[in-house]
Amino acid sequence: MTVLGLETSTAVCGVAVVSDEGWSVERAVIEEHIHSEKLLTLVNDVIREATMTLEDLSAIAVSVGPGSFTGLRIGLSSAKGLCYALEKPLLAVPTFDAIAADVAMRGVSSSQLVIAVDAKRNDYYVATYSIREGLTQNDEEVSVFSEEELVRKLRSMPGALLITDRTKHLSQAVGSSLTVQPMLDYCHASTVATVGIKKFLAKEFSDLASTEPMYLKDFVVLTKQTSFHT
Repeated sequence: MTVLGLETSTAVCGVAVVSDEGWSVERAVIEEHIHSEKLLTLVNDVIREATMTLEDLSAIAVSVGPGSFTGLRIGLSSAKGLCYALEKPLLAVPTFDAIAADVAMRGVSSSQLVIAVDAKRNDYYVATYSIREGLTQNDEEVSVFSEEELVRKLRSMPGALLITDRTKHLSQAVGSSLTVQPMLDYCHASTVATVGIKKFLAKEFSDLASTEPMYLKDFVVLTKQTSFHT
């Protein structure tokens, strides 16, 4: 079995093919606003390096958020297009589940893992996990916290591991009681594909028509107000 994994929920534009036999091929570019330009090119590169064709894939797994509005739309629409064209199943992988799985795969053991991603306008997407012997457990589902609520929560969890895209800011706000590590270190398309394999084996397929990104917050377009004087 081989699963194609797509990671576009952050500045990481990543693609990987992972086999249940233990081999993988992965390519990624870390840069804002290049997903629409690079994603399908990376898919072609990875497929070619794996010496296979798209038709050889068993399924396509994609990170569905929370995360970047634009990145999530590009990733999911690309995954759906490939699934429709190839008649392959879609595997929707929550971004934070993939990050937690990546932490676990690196051998980190933490009774309290917090993932907090900047949701703009003084809010954060937050979820907590436990990791024991390489297995992850979602203790609190992802939800939206204000920065004040998040800081209070983190201060009540001394010794926890915090994975975030605001490492410096939250380290200063909370103090030295936590281990803080950058989120992009744990955003890998290969992990999305690996979680996807587990979903495939459990027959947890996603509906192509109804599956949407996990936004949690409404998209807000900020416009510059202009005054006209007569």
